[in-house]
Amino acid sequence: MLKRWLPSILLCFSLLASADQTTNLYRILVPVDDQSADSRNSGIDQAFSNMLIKLSGDSQIMQSALLQPFLTDPKAFLDSVGFSQMDTASLDSQSVMALDVKFDRKFVDKLLKQAQVPIVSTPRPNFLVWLMVDDLEHGRRVIHESLAQQAQPEEPLTEVLSALDQAMQGRSVSYFFPSYDLEDQLSVSANEAWALRADRLNSASQRYAADGWFAIRIFKASDGQVRGAWAYQQMGKRKMDDFQGESLFGLMASSVDYVLDTMLKSHTYVPQLETNRLLAQIDGIESFANYQSAEAQLEKLEMVESLHLYSVNKDELVVSIETNVRADLLHAELLRSGFLEANKSSDNRSIGRLTYRWVNQ
Repeated sequence: MLKRWLPSILLCFSLLASADQTTNLYRILVPVDDQSADSRNSGIDQAFSNMLIKLSGDSQIMQSALLQPFLTDPKAFLDSVGFSQMDTASLDSQSVMALDVKFDRKFVDKLLKQAQVPIVSTPRPNFLVWLMVDDLEHGRRVIHESLAQQAQPEEPLTEVLSALDQAMQGRSVSYFFPSYDLEDQLSVSANEAWALRADRLNSASQRYAADGWFAIRIFKASDGQVRGAWAYQQMGKRKMDDFQGESLFGLMASSVDYVLDTMLKSHTYVPQLETNRLLAQIDGIESFANYQSAEAQLEKLEMVESLHLYSVNKDELVVSIETNVRADLLHAELLRSGFLEANKSSDNRSIGRLTYRWVNQ
């Protein structure tokens, strides 16, 4: 059964309150089961993923070929971590245990810059959301700012508003609803909005100072299934899809992810590198013979234009590689060579480096 949410959270639906959901992108709260080491470790991993999704605007960033070669142990990026309480604003559970994780911004920015991963620009975009809800008591409605603020805990609308807000906060993207006054109603009727008429919605959206718009319609069928659809238009291209299932919050999150993954692309930039040199860290170099062998193997690779010794620390060798190919292509070539295997380091000195372990041959 879907949770009922307290009316106090509806304050976040006003235009002013929803305009700032982007503070402290490097601090993440994630729910955990307990204070065990396993919960702490899994919580840090989840927080790291959530942070990179917010920064990049891409829900699939952890699978990015650009990022993969540079991924190290998330603990290397930690600034602070501790257990706390997370307010769920629900009637049956006021709060849950959470892990409060803060990552070091300079280390995170270094990772994204070296990986050449697109980053959502600042100020972050503010989107207009056309939300249409159908229920037995009120029928089909276009949700506007005043209506959202007045929703009561026992109304089905409150669940929908909570699901949308949770999904948008999960991406640190601000949003607002239309006024849906007479001017809006003349531009797009409630039936046209429910039909997701992109031409009408786009026309009605022009009066608002938004960085884009998307629309979601949703209702609960007699069989208990949540059903709906979403649509958006960006740069003249329109996209629409429908959804159904049992979890309102899950369906809303996946729908918002799909929409924002596309809409945020036009609001990202790629940080510029000052050099085409990459640092490769190789652990397990236990002798001078290993060093000579590693150097010889690297110099054989076609993608390596030049090679320079950067540092040596015990069994750790760091070399500076000059190349004209992307880091992910060089990384794949190094792994195919057979004398290196991927190695995730927990040392923050490794951030921004390609990290490997020497394979004795």
